[in-house]
Amino acid sequence: MPGEEAHVVGAEAVQRAKRWLEGTMRVSQSFTNTDGAWAKKLALRWPYGSERPFSFDLGGVMRGGEWDGDMFCAEVKWRKNASDQGSEYRSFLAKCYVAANQRYMLGDHFMWISWAPFKANTWDRLTTAEEIREAVLAESARALGVVDQNEAAGLIKDDVVNEVAARLWVIVLSAKQEKLVPLDDWRGVVAQFLSSRGGSSW
Repeated sequence: MPGEEAHVVGAEAVQRAKRWLEGTMRVSQSFTNTDGAWAKKLALRWPYGSERPFSFDLGGVMRGGEWDGDMFCAEVKWRKNASDQGSEYRSFLAKCYVAANQRYMLGDHFMWISWAPFKANTWDRLTTAEEIREAVLAESARALGVVDQNEAAGLIKDDVVNEVAARLWVIVLSAKQEKLVPLDDWRGVVAQFLSSRGGSSW
């Protein structure tokens, strides 16, 4: 896909993910990395050797239950099949490690949102500490400031790795699933009810 077309499709995928998250009613607000001042809030820098920042696609605030008030950031990938998601996901994990290590304000939850499954043979490992550790080692120059893998392995913080593993979400959507959310009039009834009880703001 040509670069400009891919950019347009990617931006549309981010908007679709945003609408779906808000449609679940468990996200009170969300914003994209093109939404004015929020663009800066979604951008971070690698600790070493790179002046160019990286950015998450989405961020926002969750609502209700055990996650009420938690912040999240998300990477969104529009793919028709596994494509390059394996390598992209590994880079995402390293970025999550950097974010968690920096106590990033939107890092209560890290979401990977896609429209196609990937790494099916190791699906059960995607959110494990082992997978995160391997991802950080692959980005050791930028994440840890060293190239030697043995030295890098000794610098990885197990507590941060475990935090990232506990905060990871891997979400695979489909066009039909995007529509399987409460209807707007239903959401209005719930919003009115909760507002009348002094609940979460809508």
